[in-house]
Amino acid sequence: MLKTEKEKTVDDLKEKLASTRSLILTDFRGLNVEDLSRLRRDLRKGGAEYRITKNTLIRMAARESGYEAIVDYLKGPTGLVFSYQDPISPAKILHEFLQKSDKPKIKTIWLEGKLFGENQLKRLATLPSKEVVLTQIVGSLNAPMVNFVGTLQGMLRNLVGVIDAIKETRTQTA
Repeated sequence: MLKTEKEKTVDDLKEKLASTRSLILTDFRGLNVEDLSRLRRDLRKGGAEYRITKNTLIRMAARESGYEAIVDYLKGPTGLVFSYQDPISPAKILHEFLQKSDKPKIKTIWLEGKLFGENQLKRLATLPSKEVVLTQIVGSLNAPMVNFVGTLQGMLRNLVGVIDAIKETRTQTA
């Protein structure tokens, strides 16, 4: 690789690191081209990107971008999963992919400035999505109002029943 190509790759990696919401480092050994293409396609649908680059270039970009914590995990073949939208989505996609095959091996997960190990992938993958959490919150906030309205409706029904009963007794006595 020429020096200008290396500089361009490092600059590209720095841009991706600056805009990523989560980063997963994988060891892609054992993945065939078909599986790798399927993984990339699935990740793209989830708003993420899978990139394979030389460790020396990743190391340079990581040090210049404030990702020094991942440098220790840059041993052997390394694939990077950049998440640009939902930080948990790639973990879910990788977890599903790993259910079908045992590759790629997870080296580390960087999320919100903290590193997580491979064993944390399942925990991250089972977290509910942002939409589900928001729906649950709205439902929780809405439940007391629904109960209050139901109580008021019941009281009004009872009041109408009492008024109808009084009306009937008066018409029978008249």
